[in-house]
Amino acid sequence: MSREDARRNRARLIEVAAEVFAEVGADAASMNDIARRAGVGPGTLWRHFPNKDALIAEVVGTSLDALAALATDLRDHPDFLREWLTALVTHITQHRGLAARLTHAPTDGPLSTRCHPVEQATADLVARARTQGMVRPDLTPAELIHLATAIAWITETTPATPPRLTTLLFDGLTP
Repeated sequence: MSREDARRNRARLIEVAAEVFAEVGADAASMNDIARRAGVGPGTLWRHFPNKDALIAEVVGTSLDALAALATDLRDHPDFLREWLTALVTHITQHRGLAARLTHAPTDGPLSTRCHPVEQATADLVARARTQGMVRPDLTPAELIHLATAIAWITETTPATPPRLTTLLFDGLTP
């Protein structure tokens, strides 16, 4: 197989995985089904992605980069932390099954590693919000991410809406 074929297969696997994740959720998606739908053998999939978290990290990677970059844009927004929380919840809910996967991903795995820029952006914004007295002084960045993940997960399984839950949560975080 040529390098061009390998690149084409990788791109096709990512494209199909995104479709399958949207249909059934990342957690419920079958790696073998993704390979079959992409028109490659399971070995080709496993060569490119040694586990499902590596594939998920690749599928959501571009949007994670954009999310991390948004933190810089929000620094001068008067309600930057509320906007960031909304962006976090929106990102997670746009990737069906991601909330469940994030709660179980190994901290040293590819998905967690791919999330580091978002975690750092959250840490910077939470620190700034604490300094400005916008949130409780004991709020940690990890707690904010966990709460955003919880909202996303709840809205996958109930009729609750992210905007309402995000507003309720943020109002509870303010001093």
